[in-house]
Amino acid sequence: MLRSQIRPKPRECRKAVLAAATLGLLLTVVPGRPPAAAETPPTVATDFVPGTTITAQNWANYGQYMSEGLVALFEGRQFWRKPADIQIAVGPSISTPLPKKYQDDTAKYADSVRLVKTPDGGYVPVGYVAGLPFPHPLDGERSLIGQRVFWDSYYRYQPRVQAAPNFTYSLDRFGNMTQNSEDRTVISQLAFLSDIGMPQTIADSGGYYAVKYYQEIAPEQDKYSTVLDLAPADPTKLDELYEYVPSLRRLSQAARCAPLFGSDYLIDDENYGPPGLPQLFQIDYLGARKILVLAHANPAGFELPGGPAQLDPNYYYPGALALTPFPKPMLGNWELRDTYALSLRRLAHAAAGYCYSRRVMYVDQQNYFGAGAVDLYDPSGRLFKAQFVFLYPVAIPGTDGDVADLVAGPSVGFLVNFLDKHVTASVGLAACLNTTCARGGYLDIHRYASPDALARIVQ
Repeated sequence: MLRSQIRPKPRECRKAVLAAATLGLLLTVVPGRPPAAAETPPTVATDFVPGTTITAQNWANYGQYMSEGLVALFEGRQFWRKPADIQIAVGPSISTPLPKKYQDDTAKYADSVRLVKTPDGGYVPVGYVAGLPFPHPLDGERSLIGQRVFWDSYYRYQPRVQAAPNFTYSLDRFGNMTQNSEDRTVISQLAFLSDIGMPQTIADSGGYYAVKYYQEIAPEQDKYSTVLDLAPADPTKLDELYEYVPSLRRLSQAARCAPLFGSDYLIDDENYGPPGLPQLFQIDYLGARKILVLAHANPAGFELPGGPAQLDPNYYYPGALALTPFPKPMLGNWELRDTYALSLRRLAHAAAGYCYSRRVMYVDQQNYFGAGAVDLYDPSGRLFKAQFVFLYPVAIPGTDGDVADLVAGPSVGFLVNFLDKHVTASVGLAACLNTTCARGGYLDIHRYASPDALARIVQ
């Protein structure tokens, strides 16, 4: 099939952002609105020290360090709750600095970056080259703190390529848990790179910043089902979403709010924090928060996905009727991370039909990753889903001990759907990155990081 046959079609919110094509000529710097009041759960005056074990009996003493979704699971007022014998072992906070090359690029280029307001009311950075666009996000216009933190997270360090096998488990309202799919996840960054030995922009990148490629491997009837998400390097442009359905032998425009391979995950849930089309969001800074996360997990827990009906029982409490699966202490110690809490809402003209009314994300103040927790709300403002991410940093090839948190893996994501009474566990095993991905062919842009990738499946 020719590439001309898989051009993007009109989709959700495209009409609302037709001005994006000429946005670069219309951008103007303007002041923003006052910062929003902090929206954090009530605090409890309890000292928190490494060596603490959190249980179903004492969790309320530590509620101030939890996302709203984690509090909801402990409270047990929603359909899903934690197992009664749960134990969360808390260790010391471990430093995870950004890679040195990325820090050097931050120092070199950050002074040239500024935020500008679009005609539609959002904000985008102009003059960005590499590294953190805003290394001191709390400095400057207070109403734009949320925007600066968000764009730091959006452009957080990720390698040129990362790839990992991923296994998805579903838990239904009747307590049935099943491994229902295996897919290959390949994430390519093609511009603004800070990798030693790599150019800042990859030749033949097609003008894209990052590309996410998800291809289903099992079950057999869904084999080769593929979703491709291409984000342009120009943040004022719309990203492109494609889907290939093998049973129909057809390529189509993917829906942003449709479930990914039948799971509770949507495409906008797949980046562990920042959604797509960020120029269409009102972003408010809610304040600094210390959040409890599992950010330095036991690597042994990412060697195998588990069995056909449960995650590995050595590392997880089982999922059951009204009980979410959850990491056991064997998977690793949790720790407190300093974060920036952000609230994201679609701008009014782009909100109709969008997946969520609000997203609350917690951005790690050291490495700008998603800090392991996201809270998602339905149109009426109720807590709809809670996302939790458990991972460990991976060594970056060719560096002197630099590490990074990756999206493809090794990471385990839980998406607890309170309203529809589902839970999805997405298990990403150990990943290759950069040069270690060469053997698998994952550096091939035309195979994994362009619309041509889907055309090759059809051939």
